[in-house]
Amino acid sequence: MATEKFMRAEAGKQSTFGTAASSGFFLAPVVGEYTDAQELVTAVWDAGTWTPTEIVERVAQYATFTTEGAGFFEMLPVFFSAGFADAPPEGSSPYAYDDVINPLSVSEPSPYTWLFGSRENIGGTGPASRIKDSYLQEIALTGNINSKQVTVRSTWFGLQVDDNSGAGYAMADAALPSPLGMLRTLLGAIAIQDAGATGNDFSSLTSITNTMLDWALTMRTGLEPLWVSDSNQILYAGVRRGEPSLTFAPTFRASSTIWPLVRTKFDDRTYQELRLTLTGDSSRQAIFKVTGRWTAVPSATNRGEGEQVLKPVFTAATPHTQTSARHWLGVEIDTLWSHGGGADLLLIEDGGAVLGEDGSPALLG
Repeated sequence: MATEKFMRAEAGKQSTFGTAASSGFFLAPVVGEYTDAQELVTAVWDAGTWTPTEIVERVAQYATFTTEGAGFFEMLPVFFSAGFADAPPEGSSPYAYDDVINPLSVSEPSPYTWLFGSRENIGGTGPASRIKDSYLQEIALTGNINSKQVTVRSTWFGLQVDDNSGAGYAMADAALPSPLGMLRTLLGAIAIQDAGATGNDFSSLTSITNTMLDWALTMRTGLEPLWVSDSNQILYAGVRRGEPSLTFAPTFRASSTIWPLVRTKFDDRTYQELRLTLTGDSSRQAIFKVTGRWTAVPSATNRGEGEQVLKPVFTAATPHTQTSARHWLGVEIDTLWSHGGGADLLLIEDGGAVLGEDGSPALLG
């Protein structure tokens, strides 16, 4: 296992699982590191020699990587397409990416090909290592009034770190998504209401104004590598969907307004619908609609930014009392850049079978 830091990253959406993207790349304004996490097994072999002899075999290829950078509206659809569901845009200028995570069905994310490198060539072809068949496991958005901008950190997994047999890959030499629009903490708004028997209402929200100092929105997709045995080989054959999770952890100025909207609802175990809206220039926006409840609300004696604050945690969950339009998370992202295309991906639900497009059993890889 080896971990390498990268300075330049480019990504492209794959049309199918197993085939690396060859076009449609864009430059991603992130830094991070990738890990060659292939599994090696060593067996001691007694050859009757003074120094030990051993047998080494690779049993599986695997890679993970993390990215971190400033939050841009144009980059957000990448994370949701690779983690929850591929969402081709609607309209133009702005392009609208809408998705509702349905508790009753499994969506199909898109695999991505990533190129990581810097300036110096690995070998004769280029500076980049490639990781294809990549999927998002976690994305965390954080905002603070002091730093003003929103930062984004993500965790991914993919097939393997591929250096093109030592020659390296040439960068796609792609451009940045253009134009870019930055997510800014101070342009965020939060509103909340009690959840009813019909989900995805979000019609009579009460705004929480002038109170949020900072926040963190953390989403785990529930995606894990799918391993299969085929012809005496171990194959990374796709993804399997586990249970996703989402937490929203704001820091509020303690006030008589916040207390009944947060602490009282926590004491009563009341499910609520919470909407976080981040707006930008040129009609850009990102809206997160979450159903859940406050699962941790310490008393308002914490100190933050020189003030008395409340630091609760809101956890996404679907109440059993919702008998129609059950809701967990809805996302709307409006950008001025199009992430077109999509992947023809086979996906299984935890404990289910791998199915082809016609519904018959199939294997990926």
